[in-house]
Amino acid sequence: MADASIEFKGSSFTLSVLHLKTSMLVDIRTDLADKVAQAPDFFYLVPIVVSIEQLEGSIDYQAIKTLIESFNFTFVGFTGTVSKEQRTLIRELGFSFVNTAKVNTVEKNTISAEAAETKIVTETPARNLFSDKIHRGQIRSGQQVYAKDQNLVVIGSVSAGAEVIADGNIHVYGSLRGRAIAGATGHHRAQIYCQNLEAELVSINGNYWLSESMEQYWGSPAYIHLTDSELTSSKLI
Repeated sequence: MADASIEFKGSSFTLSVLHLKTSMLVDIRTDLADKVAQAPDFFYLVPIVVSIEQLEGSIDYQAIKTLIESFNFTFVGFTGTVSKEQRTLIRELGFSFVNTAKVNTVEKNTISAEAAETKIVTETPARNLFSDKIHRGQIRSGQQVYAKDQNLVVIGSVSAGAEVIADGNIHVYGSLRGRAIAGATGHHRAQIYCQNLEAELVSINGNYWLSESMEQYWGSPAYIHLTDSELTSSKLI
């Protein structure tokens, strides 16, 4: 018998979770517009799961989905601690309901009329020691290199339009001109090191900076780290 053309396997992925505090679409739209305007490339086609557990009263599920997609997010489904009847209704309407795994530490991102703080919902790893994934040579525009459960060491430069991602630290022995995302699955002590800082975007544990926030050490050897949940840059040498 010939091998099957498809195969289902379990896996794990990092998804952004949008926690809604209001069902008022005009407020959600305003805060989303402000946030996406800060880094449109960073959010473009990002998979989004919408948590509705803080919402009360009637919910227009279709309108929420349409609103999310209007900002070029990829809508995955709804989630949250809700009643069995509500989960059933969501599925009957043709939407996915994503059950969340129990974790010890969770960072929540909220969208409300008052403020919009964006962070990826992640589990903080029990260990902080990672092996190294080494990439030799330039990472060109349009390329993405991901070091899952590892630090990423790039012996070369990262071009504008390229992306490097690591669950641990990122070391670039060259120029960093693209996007660098460290601590991708929840490592608040992750750091980003480079010989020449000219990045489009840097992110650690869901906290991010655009290029205008890196002016202090722009074009210099530098490293990025978190201090009290705020990104900080320091001179490398």
